[in-house]
Parts: sequence; C-alpha cells; structure tokens
Amino acid sequence: MQSLQIKTGEIRLQILDDAGEERGIFKFNPTDIESAKKVLALQGELSTKQAEFEERVAQCETAEDKVNCMADVCDYFEGIIDDCFGEGSSKLLFGDAKTLSMFDDFLTGIMPYYEQASKERVAKYSPKGKTRKS
Repeated sequence: MQSLQIKTGEIRLQILDDAGEERGIFKFNPTDIESAKKVLALQGELSTKQAEFEERVAQCETAEDKVNCMADVCDYFEGIIDDCFGEGSSKLLFGDAKTLSMFDDFLTGIMPYYEQASKERVAKYSPKGKTRKS
C-alpha cells in the first residue's frame, strides 16, 4: 500500500519531573496558525492576570487568603492551558505543582518554537529580496 505523510510541524518535548523522571510527551504545533493565535492570547492573558493577581493579593488580609488566591490563579491558568493545548496538558506539564512561576517558565520554554515558525512562515511567503517584519 502507498502512503502519504503530511508534515504538520508538530513538536514533541519530553517532560521530566524534578527528579528527572519522565512525566510524558508534550505535543504542540508552532506552525499552526490557530495554535499561534492561542499562545499569543495566553501570553497576553498571563500579563493581564498577573496585574489583577497582584492587586487581589494586596487586598488579602491573611496568609490563608493569599494562599487561596494563588491557588485560584493556578487553577485558572491550568484551565487556560488545557483549553489551548488539550485536556490534561497542564497535568502533564506541571504534575501536582502549584506555583505561579511555572506558567511563565512554560511560555518562555515554548515561545522560541513559535518565533522560529513565524520567521520561517514570513520568509517562505515573502517576495524574494524583500523582508517583512513578523
């Protein structure tokens, strides 16, 4: 039987826990326009929510209130990541951890893939000899 392989640009990253044990394989496609749009929206959402979070924490009166606020923010971003990359993605990426820095680390880790895909897309579809900004 003949076959046809369609190269979609999917990236597969091995996700390791703090002990170096494999948690699973995270898959995403930085060449997919819809995925890129979702990641840019996620990045903007993180910035917006960071400001909201800081304001909300400042209004907390007890340590318990602050911890609950941080848990709410983590739950919110886990949901956003699952919406963007598929159900269970946040569990694969973060396990049971609940830290605010993990979301920034995640975006910092995947953004170079999206930036490279954008450069390649622009180069491929730009007229030769002319450069455009992405």
